[in-house]
Amino acid sequence: MLISTYELGHQPIHLASPAAALTAAGHRVRSVDLSVQDLEPDDLAGFDAVGFSVPMHTAMRLAIPAARRIRELHPDLPVAFYGLYADVGQERTFGVLADAIFCGEYEPDLVSWVSGLAVSVDRSVRISLGKSSFELPKRDGLPPLGEYARLEFEGGSRLTGAVEASHGCRHRCRHCPIPAVYDRRLRVVGESLVVADIDQLVAMGAEHITFSDADFLNAPAHSLGILRAVYARHPQLSFDVTVKVEHILRHRGLWPELAELGVLFVISAFESVDQRTLDILDKGHSVADMAESVSILRGAGIHLRPTWLPFLPWTTPEDVAGIMRFVDKNGLASALDPVQLAIKVLVPEGSLLVDHPVMKSHLTHFDPEALTWLWSFVHPDSELLHKELDMIAGTASDCAQEADVTLQAMRTTISEISGVELGEQPRTESTVPRLSESWFCCAEPTAGQAISIESIGPRRNDRD
Repeated sequence: MLISTYELGHQPIHLASPAAALTAAGHRVRSVDLSVQDLEPDDLAGFDAVGFSVPMHTAMRLAIPAARRIRELHPDLPVAFYGLYADVGQERTFGVLADAIFCGEYEPDLVSWVSGLAVSVDRSVRISLGKSSFELPKRDGLPPLGEYARLEFEGGSRLTGAVEASHGCRHRCRHCPIPAVYDRRLRVVGESLVVADIDQLVAMGAEHITFSDADFLNAPAHSLGILRAVYARHPQLSFDVTVKVEHILRHRGLWPELAELGVLFVISAFESVDQRTLDILDKGHSVADMAESVSILRGAGIHLRPTWLPFLPWTTPEDVAGIMRFVDKNGLASALDPVQLAIKVLVPEGSLLVDHPVMKSHLTHFDPEALTWLWSFVHPDSELLHKELDMIAGTASDCAQEADVTLQAMRTTISEISGVELGEQPRTESTVPRLSESWFCCAEPTAGQAISIESIGPRRNDRD
């Protein structure tokens, strides 16, 4: 049994890909996505092993209590964690909740582990970064796309699927968990395989595709080739991609064609309007670059949805107010997901921030429960602001509050604590495309997410 706890509201590629690899090796596989499915205790009867997909922080945080429950119910059932976050907090998981841990290009190791269970349970931690061949992701055992996030645009919604054209990243942004595993390495998924996966998503009803790559233009020729091939087969499809600011600028000549091929919006990690913070994070861009990237994409007819990292130890309330002012000045209010204003930097094991002189002086100790190094705010008002915004974002997410209502509540709070007058949220275009799931990989789980995972058993799913 392969189990996913969370994959950004998408049908999990990190269930579909290993399920295909295991099936090709002769194993029978059942995939369960706890974000939209129930798992009864008796469902585990008859299985030889369980694998937990943990491609991000939220997924790992939610997988730990689920694995603990499975250990209680079936103490002799072999369990593996696999994915980018699998080795984070391993002193708490390895040998206790997980018999094996596989990071990086995990499929070959996972298949080898399962195939060897007939002889013995291999207890090991492996990080594999070699080039791999992949099977066509097995999606027929997953919940239908209607159970997942949809594209919301122009008053309607479109079924959405997610694929990966590459793994890893060529860059080393210090706050990102990917460099801790891949360290500038990039592994591409073959063009024909990605196109075939999109074919099957279209057959399942997908009208929009998310490319979940860390940066879609890490390998621009590869990515452009995929889009051209898909457009020739499915010209009606739209896409969203994630791209660094420096790549938006460096490849500015590609955007008109990318728009013609169906790229509807771009997610880009702006993070901060404080240049010192951008330099510490090694983002490779300036605040002026951010504004220019907005202009470049708009000129090509592509929307931009920036992501933010407002809270670090040295953050002031005025810094957060500065983000809102940048958003207002560049007409990005309708492109802002509320949770972005409440994100506090996570410093997991292996993070490049751990040894940075500025960050190191603020770290206290590693918290195995939170799976991050703990740190304190220099400015008490910043801690208060973070708690208030985090509460607003979490409550809004769990009760599906409208984004503009949440953002106005956040603006009021930021203004009150920072002393910077922000006023009412500016009126902006109402047709900015967005996905109906607005949680992000670097956000802490909400109370609602945690409660839904705590017990393996029947529960009611209220996802729209």
